[in-house]
Amino acid sequence: MKSWTRPAFSVAAILRNESRALPRLLDSLADFRSRGGEVVVLDTGSSDETVSIATEAGCVVARAPRRFNRVLTAEQAERISALLSKNGESFAKTGDRIFNFAGARNAADALARKNFVMAVDGCDIVEAMDVEFIDAHVRANDAAILLFETRRLHRGHWVLELRDYLHDRRRVRWFGRAHNQIVPARPNQHPRGVPLPPDRLRVTHHTDESKQRGHQLTGMALDVLESPHASQRRLVLGHELFARGFVHSALSLFEGLDQEGVSRSVRSVALSMAALCLARLRGPSDEAVTDLLFRAARRDPGHRDPLLQLARLSLEAGGFQAAASFAMAALAIPPRVTFTQLEENLRDGPHAILYWALLWLGRPAEAREHHRICITMDPANPVYRDHARLLA
Repeated sequence: MKSWTRPAFSVAAILRNESRALPRLLDSLADFRSRGGEVVVLDTGSSDETVSIATEAGCVVARAPRRFNRVLTAEQAERISALLSKNGESFAKTGDRIFNFAGARNAADALARKNFVMAVDGCDIVEAMDVEFIDAHVRANDAAILLFETRRLHRGHWVLELRDYLHDRRRVRWFGRAHNQIVPARPNQHPRGVPLPPDRLRVTHHTDESKQRGHQLTGMALDVLESPHASQRRLVLGHELFARGFVHSALSLFEGLDQEGVSRSVRSVALSMAALCLARLRGPSDEAVTDLLFRAARRDPGHRDPLLQLARLSLEAGGFQAAASFAMAALAIPPRVTFTQLEENLRDGPHAILYWALLWLGRPAEAREHHRICITMDPANPVYRDHARLLA
């Protein structure tokens, strides 16, 4: 019979109407729970069976249906419109709901028995959790934050990002209304973060696209206005504006980030996104799009995305040699997860460009090798399976 102590950390979630996803999350925490691990649920106003499911599973459950809700004032809406909305794009109006995510997460943290708390979302699945490995880090008290890789399904694409959701609540706290972040609990502190290997802790997040999330956009806009020099907040807001179709407003934010005092990695990501905005507004063949991508590549030579965007643009225009060259240059950059990254850019994406470009360049043997890599990485991909007949 196995012998172990209770996990040295708690798991906490803020939930609202997650009765479909919560059982899946709890099942993925089965080993953690079987060891006596504590799961805290703060329900923020469910009208379904979320609370009863959490209670029956033995979670610590608290309810706060109205505590973290606010509405956008006329003055706030006017400021957002004046300072962030461009070209008549209106994405905030008086009376819009605002939800204080950071306040809710801090409240959930406070309910936990352990000082180290791992925050999860209702749509998460914990694919890997080595409790004993994590406990060793927690008990060593060598870091305030343990970073882990999350694979997130969003609008039909898998993206990878590093989460700082496993943390010591004594040394850090949540901050921000939406897309909140971890900040030091006291001024002038610099809490240390340690990344965990993906096989020790890894989470997938399956975004529920049926849920209304317009309030997150309004909350992010207010956070940006209150912290105008917080470059990562502006970057995240730009991503959300672009995804929701407010392209002129997103472009303005991205272009404004390419300045001294902003990290090179943020500047590179912002310029890559600005190129996507311009491509949507003017068409992908516009010279300004290419110029932005070259600038992005120069800002951060360790960022694959601008080179792969250039490769895809070349491929669409029939520039197969240029596409192959850009894709090879991207492959020479070691894959890394920092900011949110398309998973394909770090795995099969460069090879997919290469096999197609090389096939058109009359180099079938090289094309077959890159196609083989794509099939190995994503064997169920229907495009790769279909193209197999062309490379036979």
